[in-house]
Amino acid sequence: MDFDIDRLIREEVKDLPIYNPGKSPEEVARELGVFGCVKMASNENPLGPSPRAMEAVREELPSAHIYPDGNSIELREALSRKLGVAAENIVVSHGADEAFDLMAFAFLGPGDEIVVGDPTFTSYELAALTMGAAVVKVPLRDYRQDIPAMLAAAGERTKYVVLCTPINPTGTTVSRHELEEMLESLPPNVLLVLDEAYVEYVTDPDHPDALAYLAGQPRLVVARTFSKVYGLAGLRVGYVITSLPVRDALEKVKLPFNVNRLGQVAALAALDDEEHVARSRELNERGKERLYRVLEETGFAYIPTQANFILVNNGAYPDLFERLIANCVIVRAGEAIGVPGHVRITIGDDAQNDMLERALRAITGGG
Repeated sequence: MDFDIDRLIREEVKDLPIYNPGKSPEEVARELGVFGCVKMASNENPLGPSPRAMEAVREELPSAHIYPDGNSIELREALSRKLGVAAENIVVSHGADEAFDLMAFAFLGPGDEIVVGDPTFTSYELAALTMGAAVVKVPLRDYRQDIPAMLAAAGERTKYVVLCTPINPTGTTVSRHELEEMLESLPPNVLLVLDEAYVEYVTDPDHPDALAYLAGQPRLVVARTFSKVYGLAGLRVGYVITSLPVRDALEKVKLPFNVNRLGQVAALAALDDEEHVARSRELNERGKERLYRVLEETGFAYIPTQANFILVNNGAYPDLFERLIANCVIVRAGEAIGVPGHVRITIGDDAQNDMLERALRAITGGG
């Protein structure tokens, strides 16, 4: 009898989409013969890791044969001091992606539902579908999450609602009033998950401090990452801040030794490198204002952002993604992230932004 994978694989997994992270410069060179491209597609920090984090990794590397601290105690204690929350309310995860997997593993099964904006970061959906749950997608309104509509979509089967703020892919945020409305109006046994991967870049004074609501909201779950402003995307370190009952549930489904030694020491060092964070934020703000000007001069509409990327309307150039690659600039095609007719562009350093500006002016004839 021939081997038949369909007899073994779970029904929920058979049609599960595979996450596509977009093209790397190496892929573009191999597939299209375009060399020397700059990647402005994955919202990475163009300054790279904190110098302190790199030094910490170098010092820790000889101990790579030893299993890491499975409870990430030093990192949790450092986060506790930095954020003003108890260490026992923190779960350290293998990037923020693992946090969304843990939420699904702990709380979802067939027949359950989650509510998300549409479009949004795909990890929430993939984790829920893996567990056989349904994903209720509420369309964005004016590129923002529609809080009243998301509340209306939460029903008897809803286990949690996910708000991404700033939301990937549009860069818009949830206001203080909207967060309070969600917390006050959600049914009592529905969790609220906030994905704050880009929160360190936010400058909007009306953006809420989510951690200030934790004490009175045991169902609030805040997920953050070291991948963005801290520049550690390649080491995969994230964390969750939540109530003890939720934390205990997540710990039960967390893998042993889920965050490696190098990631833990790098995150510890990066957390203390306030100068690197300040430089990263300043570079992002300066780059944002420059790219706004370039986009306006070249005739492209864009969504003002609170993150380190800008969503741009293709306008008169439906093949803008391909044109930019031909000019050695890799961005994220909107079709892949739920916003056809757009591209998402990571705000780069001066050299990367120079290349993008030259490409846009070449495409449009100078702007």
